[in-house]
Amino acid sequence: MTKRRLATTGVALVAVLGLGLTGCGDRTGADAPAERAAAPGSASPATTPRDELTAAIEKLNEQTLRVKLDSAMLSAHGVTDPRARTMQTTLTMAAFGEVRMLVIGADTWVKFDGELGEQFGGSRKWLRMDTGNGVMPVDDPGGVKKLLAAVVDVRRSGDRSYAGTLDYTRSGANGKALAAAGDKAKALPFTATVDEQGRLSTFTMDMTPIDASLGQMSVTYSEFGTPVRLSPPAAGAAEEAPAEIAAAFSGTRS
Repeated sequence: MTKRRLATTGVALVAVLGLGLTGCGDRTGADAPAERAAAPGSASPATTPRDELTAAIEKLNEQTLRVKLDSAMLSAHGVTDPRARTMQTTLTMAAFGEVRMLVIGADTWVKFDGELGEQFGGSRKWLRMDTGNGVMPVDDPGGVKKLLAAVVDVRRSGDRSYAGTLDYTRSGANGKALAAAGDKAKALPFTATVDEQGRLSTFTMDMTPIDASLGQMSVTYSEFGTPVRLSPPAAGAAEEAPAEIAAAFSGTRS
């Protein structure tokens, strides 16, 4: 049970800044089905909903921002500077307590409170590990490629708003966790809104086709350009993370 909770916590924290799409998949937006193709020699086609949403999502890798996630099982909030590959995130699970995560370049620290902290030895220190590719990939620090890979279809639903479906199996999420859902995981409804500057501002995914108890996962992006100045924990406040914890937070799957 402890290992399963650890794995769940790890992928959840990794997912927070990647729009709730778990894992460390290396798919890119090119994997998503195309909605249009220009005929040779023809003029550029009109902008499609996919074009607009893709551009809005890609902007998440361009500047600092604040992110907030709400779902039936957990909540999270944090700040990130994708260009500097830094972020600070706090995840709260009602049943297990709080997990804090700090990423500064090649170093990642996590700290457990509550029940999780007790299960992992009661250490009150930060646990340091190398920043794995599942946390903030160098080529995709904001995790936007995972989202683009999972979009199956998208349509405009209003002014700067969109709706469509996601194939959650493309997200890099644990295959065993999705096996019971079958094809239901391949068509999860989502809605999204874009701000006046063309940046993704909200993203909501309906998880009930997988399990009614999961409800909706909603992510909000705000305060673009907010200063993000992070410092590592003091030397005496940190120690090296055990291997199983480092594996869970790196995106490594056995």
